[in-house]
Amino acid sequence: MGEKFTLEEQKAVASVLFNLADADFQNHESERECLAACLEELEFDAKGFVPIQKNELQKQAYEILKRMSKEKKRIFSRMMTRLSRSDNHFGPRERAFVMEILNMCDVPFVHK
Repeated sequence: MGEKFTLEEQKAVASVLFNLADADFQNHESERECLAACLEELEFDAKGFVPIQKNELQKQAYEILKRMSKEKKRIFSRMMTRLSRSDNHFGPRERAFVMEILNMCDVPFVHK
């Protein structure tokens, strides 16, 4: 990974990823494994971490995500795509949540 995420960015990204994993109210083993891999790529220790609740993300995380560099946004977008597809079902709730993040935080869509 090129750029290092700050702790503030790590927490915002991790919170979005945790919420995305639960967006469809199902949490498959493949999603948990993918989430763990994303957190490892972020170099984020999630032990004891309490993600920002979905209804608080806009207030607490969106500005942080918006300020990230283009490279970090691309990495983050790729993580969301991988996580969304990890259970082989990119459902409507997941799509809606990802689209909200992409639009409100000026994140490009990275599909691979």
